[in-house]
Amino acid sequence: MEDGDKIIRERRINGQTKKYAHIGVVAFFVIAAAVLLVFIFLRFDEFTDFLSGVFGAMSPVIVGIVMAYLLNPFMSFFENGLSRVICKHARKITRAKKVCRILALIITMVILVAGFSFVLYLLVPELTDTVMGTDTEEGLIDILPAQSENLKEWFNGVLNGDSKFSYWAKDAFEKGTTYIEDFINDKVFNYTSDIVGYVASGVWSVFGIVYDIIIGIVFSVYILLAKDTFGAHAKKIVYSLFKRRRANVIVRVARQCHYKFTGAITGKIVDSIIIGVMCFIGMFILDLPYRVLISVIVAVTNVIPFFGPYIGGIPSAFLILCFDPLKALYFVIFIIVLQQFDCNLLTPHIVGDSIGLSPFWVLFACVVFGAMFGLPGMLLGVPGMACIYMIIKEIVEYRLKRKGLHPETGYYYNLDSVDEHEMVVIDPNEEPVKVYKDDYEERIRRENESLYNEEDQDISGSDSGNEEETDKEIKK
Repeated sequence: MEDGDKIIRERRINGQTKKYAHIGVVAFFVIAAAVLLVFIFLRFDEFTDFLSGVFGAMSPVIVGIVMAYLLNPFMSFFENGLSRVICKHARKITRAKKVCRILALIITMVILVAGFSFVLYLLVPELTDTVMGTDTEEGLIDILPAQSENLKEWFNGVLNGDSKFSYWAKDAFEKGTTYIEDFINDKVFNYTSDIVGYVASGVWSVFGIVYDIIIGIVFSVYILLAKDTFGAHAKKIVYSLFKRRRANVIVRVARQCHYKFTGAITGKIVDSIIIGVMCFIGMFILDLPYRVLISVIVAVTNVIPFFGPYIGGIPSAFLILCFDPLKALYFVIFIIVLQQFDCNLLTPHIVGDSIGLSPFWVLFACVVFGAMFGLPGMLLGVPGMACIYMIIKEIVEYRLKRKGLHPETGYYYNLDSVDEHEMVVIDPNEEPVKVYKDDYEERIRRENESLYNEEDQDISGSDSGNEEETDKEIKK
């Protein structure tokens, strides 16, 4: 028995040693993180160059992940529909599910390629006719010189007048002409080689983008086929790193963020397609030019929240203005009515509460994330901000409940102070109840003690099991 007690004491000492070793490892990583942060601030340019190189090498993979994430809702829709039909008559459910996934992926890719080809089939001839013209209509090549001549005649009439505005306009015209001539002589001709280099770099960048898209499609196929495996690996890592209670919270929050992103992006894509079709029908009824081209521009830019209608509407109105100023006015009125219909009726019905942000936070997300990450930031900033808002809201409400305060925002509108001697205890199954502060603190203390005891049992569960096995061996 003395040997058994000695072994038990040694195990307890080893447990304390492991505890202190864990504290030492945590302290080491904290110090290393602080040193790394200081190094990043001191060598910020080198660090950004390193990140640019890493992201450049990972760009095909990133494109593949983004494409897989965007195509996943449509693939899941077809997969669920096929599963209802095929799995009913299948002998092996596992093989039937694999067949359904492969067929759903093929259908999704075929629809994607067919839709993209159809848009190009409509857009390329329309764009060619817009620029070059047709047998019955003039193109921009014919319209712009005529419009510029009309503008020049009007401007000459203004310059030849005797008013003060004519003298001011003449002076501004002369200064502008001199500046443009000096710029062409001093800058353009002297930097011709640089301009050629920029053009070549742009052409090479286009080839790089095409390469990233092609390789990204291949990655997206593999990701969509093995999405369940990737999700299982992610959950496995989370549960291996955190305790069960915290890991459950992480998985639940990640699932909610996934629903917000999927709902917002899918809903916005469907909403943009509907807006593009309605824009084409409206322009056809109003007999406006460049119907296909402008409808595609409006549909694509409508994906961007808040700024999308302006980004697509302004160049489209200018394009129609070159053809007919009166029809440009009709288009502006029509696009304003269409966007009001989209913002007030269509988007809330399709997207619903998947975003859950006020207009202020939508504008904030578009401006900040757009300035930081460009067009991808404007596209993904709103659902990203919705996830950040949701996480902060849950943390705040959880801490308020732990302190016995009301989590609803309306409770704090006209609140000047909180009574220090009374607490509002929040129970999801009951109405808020006021108790004294001492009673509430005693309740929290008991809950914390029970929580710590459960965590200690989880930590020492394996050691206690080993100790029982040791006692059995000693008794034998």
